[in-house]
Amino acid sequence: MAEIFEKARELGEAIIESKEYQELKKAEAEQENDAEAMKLLQDYSILRSKLAEEIQKGDPGEERMNAIRTELEEAYEKMTTNDSITAYINAQRTFQAIIEQMNNILSFHITGKMPGGCSGNCSSCVGDCY
Repeated sequence: MAEIFEKARELGEAIIESKEYQELKKAEAEQENDAEAMKLLQDYSILRSKLAEEIQKGDPGEERMNAIRTELEEAYEKMTTNDSITAYINAQRTFQAIIEQMNNILSFHITGKMPGGCSGNCSSCVGDCY
């Protein structure tokens, strides 16, 4: 069992040292240091909370729901125009894809089946499964 934990520790260290993880942390720091980005994120969070509160209170009505949705969509659009936010989102997606691929590889080696229906024929795949 100790060997498994040692391999897990090594994997964790390799993840932290990866280019993708480093880019994620850099993008995160840049976003946190961007006052405009933080304001946009805060505004979006407040609107989401407002929507949740209105739903919890009961049926806010279709007109009010549409107004809140429109506000939320506008706030989201503003966020997507901020370079710090989009860089962080892209870095997060890239890193998450790597974590998902790692989980798929582990699953394959444990179960013999690749999640998502991998046939084992790598001719049409870009992943490094085995």
